[in-house]
Amino acid sequence: MILVFRVVLLIILAILWLIFGLTVCIFRPFHKGNIYCLTQMLRCGRWAIGVKVDSRIDVKAIREQMPAVMVGNHQFNWDIIVMADVPQPGTACIGKKSLMFAPIFGLLFFLTGNIFIERDKSSKAGNEILKIVDVIKKKKKSIWIFPEGHRSKGQGLQSFKNGAVNIASQADVKILPFAISSYKIDLNRWDNGRVIVRSLPPVSVAGLDRKGLKETTRQLHDSISACIDEMDRETGFKREETVNGTPSDGKVE
Repeated sequence: MILVFRVVLLIILAILWLIFGLTVCIFRPFHKGNIYCLTQMLRCGRWAIGVKVDSRIDVKAIREQMPAVMVGNHQFNWDIIVMADVPQPGTACIGKKSLMFAPIFGLLFFLTGNIFIERDKSSKAGNEILKIVDVIKKKKKSIWIFPEGHRSKGQGLQSFKNGAVNIASQADVKILPFAISSYKIDLNRWDNGRVIVRSLPPVSVAGLDRKGLKETTRQLHDSISACIDEMDRETGFKREETVNGTPSDGKVE
């Protein structure tokens, strides 16, 4: 019964969000505040999925450092609701070009001023990075990147790719890290616990060589990982183990 109620509620909220988003973006396409406006609306989805968010985002500090490259961990599709406090006016996301053809959402993603790239063609990786750097420099936009490259789906923080640090270095901007504590959403459970979202100190990456890029990426990964571990201890999140010992979905005890 809880599951049915939640699914119906989420469908209604998604439709309202799409209608609101398209209305805003059609009247002011590519406006720097579009993403901020839409993500703020997503905050109401937290009670719909039964999660309490403890936001420790230093909004003032983030805005003072922009434009920048914002990086953090990516666990589930629910992240967009959980970390709705992170994006600020003047932020753009990066998405695959195939998203452009997604019904309704593709148009919305385009009109909010996000950036489409060819993620599956390594031969064009350099050009795609230059495109993103150009957006940061000329349009003064901050870029929101998940350096893991994909959702971890409860498997813990995955290794980071160098792209985010490389982009920040070439654009001569700082990296603004953030971290989300581990969580698991069960739509058939009323209370899905508490999630902490926290911003970390800015990281300067100007003028790094190839070795410096890798080392800074490793340090960035380690600092976010340590932050997640600390927050997980605070929330009481325990990661379960599968038969072969690989971390799987966790639970709050």
